[in-house]
Order: sequence, then structure tokens, then C-alpha cells
Amino acid sequence: MKTTEIHISGRVQGVGFRPFIFNLAEEFQLKGYVSNDELGVIIVCQGENSEQFFNDIHHRKPKSSEIIFSEIKEIKTAEIFDNFYIKPTEKNIVVDIPLTPDFATCESCENELFDEKNPRYFYPFTTCTQCGPRYSVTKKFPFERENTAIEVFKMCPNCLEEYQNPEDVRFHSQTNSCPNCGIQIWLKDNQGNEFKGSNKEIFEKLAEELSQGKIVALKNTAGYLLMCDATNSEAVSELRKRKRRPTKPFAVLFSGISTMKEYLEISELQIQHFKSSESPIIVTKIKEVKDLAIEEISPNMNSVGAMFPYSGTLKLIAKTFGKPLIATSGNFHGSPICSTTEEAEQILGKIADYFLHNTLEIQHPQDDSVIKFSPKHHQKIVFRRSRGFAPNYFFAEELSELNKEKNKILSLGGDLKNTFAIVPNNHVYISEYIGDLANFETYERFENTVKSYQKIFNFEPNLILSDLHPKYENQNIISKFSKKSAQSAQSARVEEIQHHKAHFASILGEKKLWKKDKVLGIIWDGIGFGTSTEIWGGEFFLLENQKMERVSQLENFAWILGDKMSKTPKISALSVSGNNEDLKFAFDENEWKIYTNLIEKSEVKTSSMGRFFDAVSFVLGYEKPIFFEGESAMWLEKISQEAFLTENTKTINLTDYLEGENFENIPTKKIFSKIMEEKKSGINAGEIGLNFHYTLIKAIEKIAEKYKVKELAFSGGVWQNALLVDLAIDVLGEKFSLHFHEKLSPNDENISFGQLNYYLNLK
Repeated sequence: MKTTEIHISGRVQGVGFRPFIFNLAEEFQLKGYVSNDELGVIIVCQGENSEQFFNDIHHRKPKSSEIIFSEIKEIKTAEIFDNFYIKPTEKNIVVDIPLTPDFATCESCENELFDEKNPRYFYPFTTCTQCGPRYSVTKKFPFERENTAIEVFKMCPNCLEEYQNPEDVRFHSQTNSCPNCGIQIWLKDNQGNEFKGSNKEIFEKLAEELSQGKIVALKNTAGYLLMCDATNSEAVSELRKRKRRPTKPFAVLFSGISTMKEYLEISELQIQHFKSSESPIIVTKIKEVKDLAIEEISPNMNSVGAMFPYSGTLKLIAKTFGKPLIATSGNFHGSPICSTTEEAEQILGKIADYFLHNTLEIQHPQDDSVIKFSPKHHQKIVFRRSRGFAPNYFFAEELSELNKEKNKILSLGGDLKNTFAIVPNNHVYISEYIGDLANFETYERFENTVKSYQKIFNFEPNLILSDLHPKYENQNIISKFSKKSAQSAQSARVEEIQHHKAHFASILGEKKLWKKDKVLGIIWDGIGFGTSTEIWGGEFFLLENQKMERVSQLENFAWILGDKMSKTPKISALSVSGNNEDLKFAFDENEWKIYTNLIEKSEVKTSSMGRFFDAVSFVLGYEKPIFFEGESAMWLEKISQEAFLTENTKTINLTDYLEGENFENIPTKKIFSKIMEEKKSGINAGEIGLNFHYTLIKAIEKIAEKYKVKELAFSGGVWQNALLVDLAIDVLGEKFSLHFHEKLSPNDENISFGQLNYYLNLK
């Protein structure tokens, strides 16, 4: 009898793939088995129509699956199969597949949550083969119940019957559980008093306390969230005070799409993303403030990070409470998200009045992913890549082919908005967003996540890629791999890669541009180590003949006072202006004397586009300290965006402050002087801001034309500015091919992937 062996690789574990194969094989009357293996899924079958069966796998696969490789071949075997079955996975295999991220609760499971006649009524952890936590609960792979935190919850007879029934939606669902055998929740206050009651009564009590202005730490599937009534300005202000987060916008949880439409301007494209298996937070414009405490939620902004209730827990609290809720990461500002009961009570006890705990042990805590679409051209911009997206990077076959020496690579990334990347096999894995490593707890999370990946992949790096900056915190981990170990014959080799070159390499890798004749990289961000006397941040790189060269930049200005300059826009303004006397009003006599002297004598210069935006923001009216990275630039984008949208209702008449001028580097001081003149003459700040954005885009055009380049690639945190992106498409889109990040964030989260790309392509 003809026997066929089929191999499928990709995201095929934890997505209901084996149950799907079982039922499809039954349909085709095939005999044999399907099993997980180290490369994905293996199918051995006997019977007619195996070729059509193979084709149907691709056309009818589960929606959450991704097939990146498949093959079918005839094999010889003496075994004759009596039926088709799901074969248990072999023990202790080391996987070489994408990992399975968490999935949003599907519509079928959501309906069960609110069906009074259903056994899972008000059970927050209702899941099936197509939805629920995956990566966040996985101890090791392949994705089997015994390898997850769900394993301790032994299935009751009803759950086991579902698990074994090929016609049930929970057939071989590894996260299957119910109120009788599954995860338990409990509610207590910050004094330790526990509230007794059914799940429904607990959520009703929680809603009652929220309506009284209380703050709740709620354990979600990937970590704790801090919640309060988004319509109660006092509660939101109190949360800001306790969380030590003065101005950075909060995300808002809405009960569903219909409620979102009441408050927000949302498109069909955004709705698709809210309802997707990733279900990220989406930053979108507010249409109707209604009862939202918007000034407390998103100070000085006209947008909000909107969250769709993607988990059972969020669906239950959103519907029970009935009004929008603040849903922000359960941490002190700058620290990692809490994930255990002990951690939450110890750290969040100073913030929360109540705790909603559960007995699920989270293995990989994650923040929510955040994206935005530019208002005019709907270009996707990733602000944070985490839950739902991490840790895989698909379509990285070229990198695997370039790694001819089969190095085991650890790419450390940056210090701010850290992620790291590893190549332990034929795939690339980019960690979830970890954060600012200057925070001790965040650095600990970084080290622990690296250790977790080592365990999952039995991975010991022999090559470590690091930033050129000599004092990045993540370099501390290098010493842990510097000695010979049982797993490696020699200590890990370290290669340093410049920060902005890594940014450029990241977009080149994401958009597959390495083999293009010429590509101009526009790499704009806050700061990155350039040389011992230069801090880079407004760079142009040319990729030609497999060589990367810095060809232009933002004109340098003095860098003084380190972090103080980054947090005080008036200092950036003074430096960019060259100690212009018109700014004297902003400083007391002592400050003026000290700062001007430091600027005159400064040996360290910077081309930071981020500080240039701070300087322009200050002149146009942003005179407060900066409490989070990009705050003044976001304000400048907002007022400029308002002018842009107004201009779009009539013929646009934008001003290029460098019209007719030739330059090697973008003349920072000249642009700034014109902005100061226009502000003095009484021109509207939003209009000046819009022209500033437009001038930068026109500068790109001139530099691209000078180097006769048709391919433009954009990276660095400044390219999270949606107005800048829309203007680039407007002004440059017809003359050039434009390449923006869509899978990765343009900010420092992409540095780890960029280091990897740079090394494999150029070293």
C-alpha cells in the first residue's frame, strides 16, 4: 500500500493543526497519524488522494496557522494502519519552529462566557484550539499541555470528553479547562480581606468598587493591568499619582466596537485589527469626548490608545462595568509588568485598592502591543511589539541562508525599549518588548527572558552582537557567556555594531532590500553612540555595492548635560539656536550663564533629530519638562497634524524653509532661525510646525536626488510620527519607492533585529 509522509513547518503548533489534520484525513478516508515534531508537524498516511489531501491542507488550514515550508514524499514501510490518530509527541525534542503567540478570545468562546445555560458562564479562561494564551503560559516547546502552566489543572470528565471528541471545537485543545477543573479567581482588598462569591458575583463586586473610584490590579493572561473608571477624573488622576506617571497617555478599554464608535474615529481597517487574533491597542483620534476624563487620560493630546477586550477576563469586566476603563500595565512607571500574586501585592499594593488574582502561573509576562495608522494614508506604525506578535519573526529565510557557519547568535539590542533576538536554529526569534534596562527590575526581566530562551532551545550562543555604546546595561550579560561551558567548545565571540547602522539594517531586512542597487536610509531618532565626540540621531546612510556609508546628517549642535537636555526642551532650543539672545526669557541669570558657557565650550556634538524636535516644540509653546520619551514631539505632531488636516480641506500651500538652498547636511540652525522669526511674526504655531515637518521631507528629497537614489528606507523612533509619514508619502511617494516598518517598531525595539541583519549581510 502506498504510504506518504508529509512535513509542515511554520506556526503549526498550538493552533489546532493536528485536530484539523485528523478531521481532514477522516474526510479523505486516510489511515495513519499526525504528530508534532521538532520541525513542526509530521503526517504519515495511507490511502488514495494523498496529493489532494496535501493541497487541501494549504487551502483549509486553521486561520491562526502559518505554513512556511511543506513537502510530500512517498516512503516505504511495512506498517499497515487501521485508522487515523493523533500520535503523542516524542519527549525532550528541541524545536526548530516558530513559537505560538497568545491569541484573542474567539467569538464562539465569548458567547459561552455570557450564556447563563453554559457550564463556562462567567469563566474567564474559556478557550479552544483557535484562541487563548499560548506563549505566556508555555514552559517549553513543543506546545503540549504537559509543557504549559495549564498542566497542573487536570481535566474533569466533561473537559476530557471534549478533548477526545473529534467533532468538538475543543478536540485536542491543550488549554482546555472549565470552572470545575480549571483556573480559579479571587478578589481581595489591599488590606488582605477576601471577597467570597461566584465568578459573576466577584466581577459585579469589582464593577461596584470601580464605580466608587477605586483602582484595581487585575491579573490578565500575560500580566497584571491597573484599572479604574475612565469617566472619573479624580480616579484617573489618583492612578497617575500612585503609578508615578505624570503625563504619558493611558490606554482605555472599551466593551466592544459599537462603544468605540461612540467615542472614536475608527475605520474598517482598525476594526479588523481590533478583532484579529493579535488584537493590539490602537492609537486613534477621539471623536466625542462624552463622559471620558480625557485631559487626565491623555493630557494635551486628541487621541487615545483604544483597547478591545481580547481575553475572557477583560470581556467580563468590560461588560459588567458597562463604561470605558483605564487599562494600563501593572507596574510603576518604567518598571516591568507584574505577573505573580506576590510581586503584584508587594509592588502594586501602593497603587491598587483591590486585586483580582487567579491561579494561572504566567511564564512569559508581556505588555500589550500598540499600533497606529497614519490619518491620511493609513500607513501602519508599530509603537510596541509584544503580546500577540512576539516572539517570532516570519519570512527570515534569507538570514538563515546567510548564517553559513550556523552560529548560535544572541543579538542584545539597545538599552531603551529593549528587545533581544536569537538564532538558535533555522528561525529568528525577537523577544517581546522588555523596556528600559536602566531600571534594575527591567534588567532582571531581560536576563530572565534570555535564560528562558536558553532553556526552550537548549541554546548557548557562540556569537553575541552588541551596540557600539560602551556603557549599555545589556552588555553586562556578555560575561555570563565569556567562559567555556559544557554546551560550547569556546567562549562567545562579541561583535559591536553602531546603533543607527543597526536601525538601517533592520528596515533593509524587514523589507528585503539588501540586494537593491542603491538604498538611502533615513535614520532619525533621539540619540545613539556615534563616535567619542559625536552623538548621532539624524543620519542618512547609502547602501551601495553591499557597503553602508554615512553620506549626510542633521547639522551638529552642542550636546550638554546628558539626560537633563533630553528632559528639558529649552536646553535643546538654546543649543540649536547657538545661544540666541531671544531665548534669554526662558532662563534665570545663573542658568543662562552656565548653559551658554557649556554650549560654547562643548566638545561633544550631536545630530539628534529627537532633540531638534524638542527645540522646535519649545519655541512653538511646549515649555514643560519631558516626563516620557517623545512627549514634546507628540505635542508638536498634534498641533501640526491639526493644521495639516485643516489644510487638506483646501489647496495645500506649504512652506519649505530651505527652498532653493543647497546643502551637504540639513542646516539645523538656519531652519530654527526661520521658525523663531515666524513665531515672532505671529504665525500660528500649528502652521509653523507643519512647515517644519514639510521642510524635513523636502530635505530628504534633495539628498535623495543628489545621490540619484530611488529606494528610500525609514527607521528610528522619529518615524513613529504619523504626520511625517503621511507627508513623506504625499511629497516623495510618486518619485521614490518608500519603505516603512510594518512588522517591527521603527524605535529601538528593532535594534536587535538590525544588529543581526548587519552582521549577516556586511560583516
